[in-house]
Amino acid sequence: MDIVRFLQQIAEGQNLIYHYGKKAALNLLEGKGEPNTTYFLHEITKRKSEYNDTGTKIVADNYSGKFFLVKQSDLDQQYFAERDPNQTGKFTQNIEPLLTVFQTLGNKIACRGIAVHQWENIDVTDALDANMDGLLCSYSVRIPVGYEQ
Repeated sequence: MDIVRFLQQIAEGQNLIYHYGKKAALNLLEGKGEPNTTYFLHEITKRKSEYNDTGTKIVADNYSGKFFLVKQSDLDQQYFAERDPNQTGKFTQNIEPLLTVFQTLGNKIACRGIAVHQWENIDVTDALDANMDGLLCSYSVRIPVGYEQ
């Protein structure tokens, strides 16, 4: 199974809106996100075949890439508590809850027997044309040939 379909199934199983494509195309999606909706925006993936010891057969595929895990943001909202400690910021409202979603996705991948070599993220705010907050995630995984979930 290819990583695109694999991640699509995992994302949709978590009620995330999944889209796949190059960043420029993902940037144009819908122009504006729906409130209280989490998007899994998967950028183009790098695929590398792994051969057996004799070099005669592909035994696994190694995938690496990035995806955004984001929600619609309020462009004028503070990031944390810079202007007013009594107001909710982007981190508390949009980013922090997605850290749990990110961890859940990583655990779901790992418990299916997929070798995870990289699973990391960085906070993003006002990303893409739709001004979304959340996480820019990077991954590297190995899936054996013939793997079916």
